[in-house]
Amino acid sequence: MRRLILILVTLALAAACSNSSGPSGPPPRATVNVVLQDSTYKPLLSDTASFYAKVGEGRRVRLVYQGSTPTDSGAEFLRFEVPNDGLYLKPDGTPFGANDSILITVKVLDPKKFLFDFQPAGVQFNPNDPARLKAEYQYADHDFNGDGVIDSTDADIEAIVDLWRREPPDTSWTKVGAVKFESLQELDANVFSFTQYAVAW
Repeated sequence: MRRLILILVTLALAAACSNSSGPSGPPPRATVNVVLQDSTYKPLLSDTASFYAKVGEGRRVRLVYQGSTPTDSGAEFLRFEVPNDGLYLKPDGTPFGANDSILITVKVLDPKKFLFDFQPAGVQFNPNDPARLKAEYQYADHDFNGDGVIDSTDADIEAIVDLWRREPPDTSWTKVGAVKFESLQELDANVFSFTQYAVAW
């Protein structure tokens, strides 16, 4: 009896390990429909921002639209935050030590699209307290399908808009599964490593 129980437990563990990733999400895709910026709204104040993330200190960076003048800060477009214990592994795979810091750069790859890149490649964040990304798409072109009319079809598309990621330069897009606040037109997601991201469907 004891041997039978041991065999059953072993089989159960093997089955659990084979499905350790949990329910599978949507399959990766070669292309996605990246949401476009509203061409009638103000442009971004800058398409690039940098900051030093440091062990033991929570830090963040923001990208914003132009305000009332071309040099004023306006509405927020993107926010990226690294908590005080968020830094985990350097690009060379070694762990961050006490007081270490690293220059992080966020760049919008196309000012007409919600498409952005994070550098340096290879940085990894604490799986228990990862970095966090917030993207706001309230100033997107809400004619999502580009047919010249904002209608129920566009509302259906907006319902499936999410954050997608890919490892450049030539890999498939994977859906992140961000937390979506539709009333705010905002996507929030944990970031575990650097890559390209897009607000897309």
